[in-house]
Amino acid sequence: MSDKKLIKVQVLTTEEIVFEGEVDRITSFNEVGLFDVYPMHANFISIIEKKLHLYHQKKIVKELEFEKAVMKVKQDIVYIFLGIEVLFLDEEGQPQPPKAPAKK
Repeated sequence: MSDKKLIKVQVLTTEEIVFEGEVDRITSFNEVGLFDVYPMHANFISIIEKKLHLYHQKKIVKELEFEKAVMKVKQDIVYIFLGIEVLFLDEEGQPQPPKAPAKK
């Protein structure tokens, strides 16, 4: 049995859970560039883009390509929400600001 700490990860779309499990490293890109998340990483939320690699024992266990997603890291639990670009694109695929809720 290993004493090595792991990260619990759940990757979701608006319709399904794409991945659920434990990993020892997450690699992705944000506006600053390539970054990694290891166990005991600082808590943060980031828009991620391009790719996501989930590693366990130095092997990729899941690899995903996408336009944009949200990553939330808190106390070795990571949620990654895929498909957020559809919330902000018009019919031609152009970015649109989020719509304000309708007034009652």
